[in-house]
Amino acid sequence: MPSRRAHPHAPPHAHPHRVAQRNTMPRRQVRALLVVWAALLVSGGGWMVVHWLQWPQAALPAMAGLPSPWEAPLMRLHGGAMMLMLLLAGRVSATHAPRGWRLHLRRRGGVWMLACLGTLALSGYLLFYWVPEDWRDPVGLAHGAMGLVWSISLMWHRRRQPST
Repeated sequence: MPSRRAHPHAPPHAHPHRVAQRNTMPRRQVRALLVVWAALLVSGGGWMVVHWLQWPQAALPAMAGLPSPWEAPLMRLHGGAMMLMLLLAGRVSATHAPRGWRLHLRRRGGVWMLACLGTLALSGYLLFYWVPEDWRDPVGLAHGAMGLVWSISLMWHRRRQPST
């Protein structure tokens, strides 16, 4: 007797009609998520570039030890975009994630992405309020690396499912 499984990677207990379903998000929600993600990537990456970039040689004697004038506006943009991302993450956690879990779709990737986002939120909070000055650079680099990992994970999670 043939198996009732509709897809070769479907769990044995999955209903055959459920596996073929998609877990798409509304277009405007996806667009909002991508715009806010881009703002976070540009502002955070831009901050890292201007923070670690040396001042031009002619300005070094007068500017040594001072932050770039771009650092504060980039951090303001980053903080505002982060608040919007947390709102969007709450929306995704309330609708998209539970439905994907019930349908057995990309569970590991979804859990990984939410864990990364939680880690980013926590490390950003710690950087802003708690991290001592001598720890700020290493924690900031780890935060930036995690942001890059989360960005790659987001693109991987969004890949199209192969047609069955």
